[in-house]
Amino acid sequence: MRVLIAIVLLLASEFAPAPSAPADTVWPQFRGAFGRGVAEINGLPITWSATKNVAWKASVPGRGWSSPIVWRDQVILTSTLSPGAFKQPSTGIYGNDYVAELMKQGLSDDEVLAKLRARDIESAAEAGELQYMVYSFDVTTGKPRWQQQAHRGAPFGGRHRKNTYASETPATDGERVYALFGNVGLFAYSMDGRLLWTHRIDPTPRYLDFGTAASPVVHDGRVYILDDNEVRSSIAALDAKTGALVWKTPRTVGNPFPLSGWSTPFVWANAKRTEIVTIGRAMATSYGIDGKELWRLGGLTQANPTPTEGDGMLYVATGSQGEANRPLFAIKPGASGDISLKDGESSNAFVAWYQPRASAYTSSPLVFGGRVYAVNDNGVMAVFDAKDGREIYKARVGGAGNTFSASPFAYSGKVFCLSEEGDTFVLNPGDEYDEIAKNSLGEMTLATPAVTRDGVFIRTATSLYRIR
Repeated sequence: MRVLIAIVLLLASEFAPAPSAPADTVWPQFRGAFGRGVAEINGLPITWSATKNVAWKASVPGRGWSSPIVWRDQVILTSTLSPGAFKQPSTGIYGNDYVAELMKQGLSDDEVLAKLRARDIESAAEAGELQYMVYSFDVTTGKPRWQQQAHRGAPFGGRHRKNTYASETPATDGERVYALFGNVGLFAYSMDGRLLWTHRIDPTPRYLDFGTAASPVVHDGRVYILDDNEVRSSIAALDAKTGALVWKTPRTVGNPFPLSGWSTPFVWANAKRTEIVTIGRAMATSYGIDGKELWRLGGLTQANPTPTEGDGMLYVATGSQGEANRPLFAIKPGASGDISLKDGESSNAFVAWYQPRASAYTSSPLVFGGRVYAVNDNGVMAVFDAKDGREIYKARVGGAGNTFSASPFAYSGKVFCLSEEGDTFVLNPGDEYDEIAKNSLGEMTLATPAVTRDGVFIRTATSLYRIR
């Protein structure tokens, strides 16, 4: 009888669901539980500084732009340690304008790339042997709970100076933490930091050596990872418990060659089905949970922002530096096949509406209060009606001179935009621009904050803050 009871208890624990947690105590992956950047929470402060309303400030070793995630009493993020000094990042817009300037000088492609690397890209040789780290902090005190070295070795390729070797935001389901380092692998840890399994990733070159950034997402017992590169792009589903490969789908269909991308996949659980929506350069593609393609949408540009949803529709956006080539699409559930707009169209059976100059270059759109907010890297925010795409207003967040990489987020009925300079601008939602606060931490940040009832967790270049 005791043996039978033991077997029953073992089976029960084997197939038990992931531990539940109050929704307002978790922010389990990039942009939160549903990838929307919205926390249904009141009572947190809407003003702060480097000293005001700061519950604690913790030092984060190394360099990384992964966003913090929260599960109950832990805040988790990743970083990389280098034996030498990383090139210092700088805020502002640079890249394409510099390339255009070099091209005007009649330089060859190789000469342009060499100069670009010298200015904006850190080579793998400069980085040396890196330690790829996962850190856990206590929510209440900010003290370290555990840390693990996932990998040690020289990086395969370089990175854009505004990127890092730890830009992928980890994810958790409350049973395990999944930390992804592109061109290295996905590492699964128990909630107390024990390594459970590893899924290695064959290194591949990335466009202009810009590095990697697409984060993992976890849903219903699987971890989804998107690996868009210059050789063999793919999307894969792994068993969350064991790391076993469930399926892997190549992403070269319909494109003449693979293209690098930095967009995190999005799980869209809509009224008709669950889809894994991805953005690649020039195209968005949705897959069923079996890995088979459901639909595709052309007309996109750089693959940086992540899709999001709200009010029953999906919002897909990509941008480029400057004001041109920044499309934003609203998509209805149930699409199939090629749903690309034809010349002159602004909608079709599955594209509810389209705005050609709306998206941000880097940050993802925010759907909140029946509006879509898109904050471009140059600080121009465009706001649209979520149902029909009508432009409500356009304004520069904080005035001229601010640049943005982090995605906007919302709580307590307010919209928050975190600049690269570490200033968070607080806006009243409405039909016109209404800025009510500017909160400065005085240090560069590109990471999107996490929000739970225990506070707002903001990562800067050297530190992690709990605003409370």
